[in-house]
Amino acid sequence: MLHGHVTFKNRSMQKRNEIMKRSAPGVLLGLVILMASGVLAASPTFRIQMESWSPYFAPVAATVTAGSTIRWENPTGSHHTITHDGCRGTGVCAFDSGSIGPDGVFELAGLPPGPYPYHCTLHPIMRGTVTIVDTERSSKI
Repeated sequence: MLHGHVTFKNRSMQKRNEIMKRSAPGVLLGLVILMASGVLAASPTFRIQMESWSPYFAPVAATVTAGSTIRWENPTGSHHTITHDGCRGTGVCAFDSGSIGPDGVFELAGLPPGPYPYHCTLHPIMRGTVTIVDTERSSKI
């Protein structure tokens, strides 16, 4: 009797393994479709690269959808900052990266819609603007 129970269990496991093998490509395809549609995807990342020549940020003026992560990348040999212009004086300071070394990055997410002019405090000639737009407005741009 015990032998019959073990045989049934082995057949059950074999059948389950066969089903898993046959359905794995379908599950994988479903996940790829969900990720491509944005259902499972993390918020998109918008990249801005620092440069050693004018205009110093590429792109210098960026329009980014609300909920996106903004990633500044520093491939230069110098330290830089990403400092919101509001951090000067009595303004509202939305972000300040502090020093970003060579090959460093600064990521920022969660900014509400609006324009955000910024600069490098170490090199004030380096200036850029990020404009955050809500998803309804960005689909019309």
